[in-house]
Amino acid sequence: MTHLRVILVEPNFEESIGFVARAMKNFGFSSLHVVNPRTILGPNGRMRGGHAQDVLDSMVEHSSLGGALEGIDLSVGTTAQRSYVSSNLVRKPMTPKELGSVVKSQSGTVGVVFGREGTGLTNAEMDYCDATLTIPASPGYQTLNLSHAAAIVLYELHLTSGESATDELASEQVKRTILRFMSESAAQSGMEEHDRRLLARAFRNILGRSGLRHREGSLLAEALRRVSEALNRDVNGVASSETSPVVSESEDWAEDSPSLPERRIS
Repeated sequence: MTHLRVILVEPNFEESIGFVARAMKNFGFSSLHVVNPRTILGPNGRMRGGHAQDVLDSMVEHSSLGGALEGIDLSVGTTAQRSYVSSNLVRKPMTPKELGSVVKSQSGTVGVVFGREGTGLTNAEMDYCDATLTIPASPGYQTLNLSHAAAIVLYELHLTSGESATDELASEQVKRTILRFMSESAAQSGMEEHDRRLLARAFRNILGRSGLRHREGSLLAEALRRVSEALNRDVNGVASSETSPVVSESEDWAEDSPSLPERRIS
């Protein structure tokens, strides 16, 4: 079963926190985290929370978005702004229904990040996330109220929350390992730094939208490790055993990575 963490970044109004907590209670979710709130939760916020006082009582505060995302297997940033610029790969979102399909029958922790009332999340904050999400709305007014947006997303996730888990989501560590080996291979192949950054963002979008499974991620990490080592041998003319390892063998992807057949040289 997928566990959901709702993350609010710098909410300005206590009422927003209360309304989001109420929506969480409506759809069976309880893990609420806030990053640098610009308000104090008082009577007005608690009144808006209705019967979700337990959600508000267990709310966790963080000083940074990175801290709020610790322990998350799949992080999703929300935005009302689609980008039509090909180079802005951060704002290429999925819909709430698509997110529900991605996490259906998966086990792990999913974090959905909501931005400030009025201004939302910055590109830098979106870049922390594995994937992005938007709610299709009228072109005349695409920005939804924070709690309304949260309710729509939570509803779609509620529809799939009772599914039995058949696969485990790839951990953040596995995904970081994949991106690290991919970036090293791209650098060794001569790709420019700017293009490597775009490649890393595009690949992270793909991993996020696909809901990468742990076994798939482990296999991909192992394959990219071999590519990186082969390119390193070609560049330096030395065997990989003579160079320092790129990552520690204690990392969890290595412990569970499927064995790839050794290459035969005829």
